[in-house]
Amino acid sequence: MSGLYVRRHVAVAALCCVLAAAVSLGSPVPAGPAGGPEPIRCAPCTPERLSQCPAVAHGCEETLREPGCGCCLACALRAGEPCGFYTAPCGSGLKCTPRPGDARPLHSLTRGQAACAPRSGARPAAQSPEPQGTPDQAETEAEMESPAASSDPGSTHYLSGHNKPYDPHGAADEQESMNAKPKKMIEQGPCHIELLRALEKIAKSQQRLGDKFTRFYLPNCDKNGLYKAKQCDSSLDGQRSRCWCVSSWNGKRILGSADVPEDEECP
Repeated sequence: MSGLYVRRHVAVAALCCVLAAAVSLGSPVPAGPAGGPEPIRCAPCTPERLSQCPAVAHGCEETLREPGCGCCLACALRAGEPCGFYTAPCGSGLKCTPRPGDARPLHSLTRGQAACAPRSGARPAAQSPEPQGTPDQAETEAEMESPAASSDPGSTHYLSGHNKPYDPHGAADEQESMNAKPKKMIEQGPCHIELLRALEKIAKSQQRLGDKFTRFYLPNCDKNGLYKAKQCDSSLDGQRSRCWCVSSWNGKRILGSADVPEDEECP
């Protein structure tokens, strides 16, 4: 999977998480049409952005545009293939859903361990029985089909209020409990304290700047509330993210260290 694909998808998912979490913590989020959340307006797919798209693999049976604010085409996944929030989209007539009996559906979706399954078996909501499986599974299936995950670059995306993970490599546990247990996060470590502050700051910045709000930073925390070694900012306009290495206990940049590429880890 290309770094360009992941960078754009993660940035949109991150902002979804920011605004949803801000609502749960009582932070003011600007109202959009009919009192709904303020829309995220994706940057247009300019010739410059399109020129950066990676080539689609030869022999691809179906190509689909990236979800969210993506501009590039990706080879669609087939039935049964692994999928998730940060993978290529499932093909026509398929949806990405956690596997039956999955005890941690959101965890699986963030790590590309769900699977593309046919949509045809789903019955209309009015005739459907009570959702099977865990509440998380029902929620994550709704997230994968929500308007915020639709693909229409240059258009407006209205957030549905669901949590969206901001870190594809290790924050699923924190995101699953963010709305329900914000106080517990504060008790877990310094990175989570900064994360909550960042959520409030970003929500206010998005309200103040509107369409000009294109870059933000969210601390990358481990399950103990400490900082992961690699930290990156995020961009909504297709610009390259900046990454650097920090100390795990205070999040401060390691003295004398240079920026690191997005697709590399800290030494």
